[in-house]
Amino acid sequence: MSSGEVHPTILPELTLKNENIDAIILGEGEYALLDLIDFIDKKIKEPLGTWIKNNGKIHSFGPQKRFVGLNEKPMPAWELLGNLDKYFPYNRHNVVLMEATRGCVYKCTFCHHSNLDVKSYGGAYRNLTADKVMEQFCYIRDLTKKHIDRMDIGGDLHLATPAYTKKFAEDIKKIREGITWQSVSKFHLMNIDLAGLVAKAGCEQIMFGVESGSPRLQQFIGKMVNIDQARFITKELRDKGVMVTNTYMMGHPHETYDELKMTLKYMKAIPADQNLLQIYRPFPGTPYYDLCVKENLCQPPKTLEECNTFGVLTYHANISDMPTKKLLREFYKTNLIEQTRYLINSQKFYLRNKMYEQFFDNFRHNKFTFKLKELIRIKTKK
Repeated sequence: MSSGEVHPTILPELTLKNENIDAIILGEGEYALLDLIDFIDKKIKEPLGTWIKNNGKIHSFGPQKRFVGLNEKPMPAWELLGNLDKYFPYNRHNVVLMEATRGCVYKCTFCHHSNLDVKSYGGAYRNLTADKVMEQFCYIRDLTKKHIDRMDIGGDLHLATPAYTKKFAEDIKKIREGITWQSVSKFHLMNIDLAGLVAKAGCEQIMFGVESGSPRLQQFIGKMVNIDQARFITKELRDKGVMVTNTYMMGHPHETYDELKMTLKYMKAIPADQNLLQIYRPFPGTPYYDLCVKENLCQPPKTLEECNTFGVLTYHANISDMPTKKLLREFYKTNLIEQTRYLINSQKFYLRNKMYEQFFDNFRHNKFTFKLKELIRIKTKK
């Protein structure tokens, strides 16, 4: 059995130690998988982009030399999924998630993109042209009877440079046929002209990463955010009808309570529709994680199964300089306020866009009900 994606790329040796896994693909998979098949068929001797286990011995090969050109690759075979209607729950105004980028040009120290193997095995950052995005959207839309008029093309980072943002917005505006889109960018890449341009081009939601209000932590992360610029851009976008989400974390390695209060100041000062707040969880293979292990703030996993307790979707861990009780109190108190505000803002958004099914569904499926289900699941496991 073979395995691929981010986890084996970051922890290849640990992954291959699992008795059920014989080979892994690191980074981008298309050409590496072809090489692996040719290696199994004895057509080549070095399947680049892979590690292989043979008789208990691990053999590692270098990164792939070939990477997929996003604008040249064939259309994803959505038709192989059969009836696509089941993937779109609403009768009208469904959103389709599409691949418009690969990789990231930045190396934020908490993120897997800061890992050297992710960079070398994953290839350079790439993004689709507006024409290819719309071609892919129309292809998917024609395969379902459901009404789809929105696309999420943000990925890890979509609007990655001012030049690309300008070009994409100008091009998509001409061909979008009333379709709206969601994206991801950074505050220092945006200005008043670009904010106006993306709004006119149909962008209705955009996400920015802030992560912390502490200058020390911003520098360590590699993501400096000017509070005045962020406040100005956020207001400009919201005034033009674009929903803005800003992401933050509490519990950074060695974060103090004074630094946490700096983050709360940012959240109050930058008027986003949603402040998406998480407690930092150690993500293996990143500089943040290496610091945590070096200073015994967390213990590295020894088996593949132990990795269930690491990463962005797992349980809270306190590796800050604050008492756990204080950290969790601030986190849940702030989240209660922010998610209440977001629930109100999202309901206004649905009503404004006549998304009535989503409006009523949002009363049942929101961040509050999600957390409640998560809590029940954790309690049940215990």
